[in-house]
Amino acid sequence: MPVRTKIEMNPALARRISGLDDLARIFFPDNRNHQRAFVAIWLEIKYADNQFLLSSTDISSRYEISSRILDIVRAKLKKLGIIKRISHFNPTYGYRSGWVFSSRCSSMLQKMARMLRSYATATRDSISEEKDRASLHYV
Repeated sequence: MPVRTKIEMNPALARRISGLDDLARIFFPDNRNHQRAFVAIWLEIKYADNQFLLSSTDISSRYEISSRILDIVRAKLKKLGIIKRISHFNPTYGYRSGWVFSSRCSSMLQKMARMLRSYATATRDSISEEKDRASLHYV
């Protein structure tokens, strides 16, 4: 069976999320090492002072996760907008560099849900219908 690297966007799985382990299976299906790294990063940021993780270098030794896997998972979480890197030029965090949770992913999911609802609603406007039907030419 091939290993999947994509996010599992299955509504049935999303409804059954009851903990971080379930969330890890959605973001990293079929890769237990990445799932463990995800949970480790999440917990370290969550329970750090002011949810500001100064460094993630000790996570690999504390949880027995390779630094390569930790870097891969951290990069994917950053790309998804779940965590973000704070530069030492940022005065908000006292000019310290580190990692924090980001609201980009949750904001994007909320916006996407609103867009799906609005695009599924039919209007009596003929211009909107023509515009929707013209979308076929651009895909």
